[in-house]
Amino acid sequence: MDELDEDQLKNHVESLKQQLKYNRVNTSVSVPELIKWMEEKMTEDPFVNPDAMKDNPWVESSKCVIL
Repeated sequence: MDELDEDQLKNHVESLKQQLKYNRVNTSVSVPELIKWMEEKMTEDPFVNPDAMKDNPWVESSKCVIL
C-alpha cells in the first residue's frame, strides 16, 4: 500500500474484518443449487412460460385499440 495514513489503514482493516464475516460457498456447491432453484421457478416466470401471463390482470388484452 502506497503510503496510506493511519485512518485509511484502520478503515482498510475494518473492511477486511467485515469481509471475513461473510459465509462463502464454493461455486461447485452454489451453482447446482442456483440451477435447481431456477428450474423450480421456471413455471412461474412469465418471460419463459407465456401461460403465466394469463393470470396477470395488468397485461393488456390487445396490442392495438382503434378509436
